[in-house]
Amino acid sequence: MKKKFLILSIILTMTTGIALANGMVFDPTEYQATTTKKGAVQSNASIEKKTQASSTYTQDAASDQNEYFDKALFELDSAQVNSRNSLLDYQAKYQEVDTQYKLIKEQRRVLGNQIKTLERQIKKIEQSKREIRETMI
Repeated sequence: MKKKFLILSIILTMTTGIALANGMVFDPTEYQATTTKKGAVQSNASIEKKTQASSTYTQDAASDQNEYFDKALFELDSAQVNSRNSLLDYQAKYQEVDTQYKLIKEQRRVLGNQIKTLERQIKKIEQSKREIRETMI
């Protein structure tokens, strides 16, 4: 049952990742690097020509991609917060169980020592009774 659940969760994770990645594909034609070489001066006219040359479609696609990235980052942040909260809960439970375990372990040790002490006393009493009987005979 656990194996089936594990396999289903892996498949679900993989398909969810693919579904969320839809629309986030980078198109190299939309990316325009503005690198300047040492000593080269880029005029404002050439920058304006580049911005006018890009279509409104690429701008819309870029803004959509930014929205997808923002949503994905928000979901990852939420998942991280949930994971941290779960971790804190489990750590608190672990500490509680660990404290109880140590307490019970100490109680067990003390009771074991008391039992051993009482058993020794009983053996001493029996030995004393045996010695008294032997001296009476």
